[in-house]
Amino acid sequence: MSQQTDEQDEQEIRALIDAWCEASSAGDLIAQFHLMTRDVVFLTSGRAPMRRDEFAAGFRAMTEIASIKCRSRVQEITVSGDLAVCWNLLEVSFTPIEGGQVRKHAGNVLTALRRGSDGQWRIWRDANLLTPA
Repeated sequence: MSQQTDEQDEQEIRALIDAWCEASSAGDLIAQFHLMTRDVVFLTSGRAPMRRDEFAAGFRAMTEIASIKCRSRVQEITVSGDLAVCWNLLEVSFTPIEGGQVRKHAGNVLTALRRGSDGQWRIWRDANLLTPA
């Protein structure tokens, strides 16, 4: 791969991460679906791995009781062919819709991405190490 292609891939992955945060804040599960593979797996501390359907159910339940705001700071992106790994620092806040104290979580996230046959990068595996902040 040429350096220009690597830079373009990195820009596309950064845009995907920004789009994920925007979709999370908007409560837009359909937009999130477009940013993940069908066989996506989310790994979080203390929980069983979540597939796409479990993620969707949890996200829907969360958006019924709280609004979400996130901020991601990419630390590193490595691209190898149609696979990429991204390490970022993520901050997420949950504000109860009916009022109450905002809960904040922060930590490292390691995401493996796959480029689809359409050329688009999507989240394939996501290891989320957020803890209360």
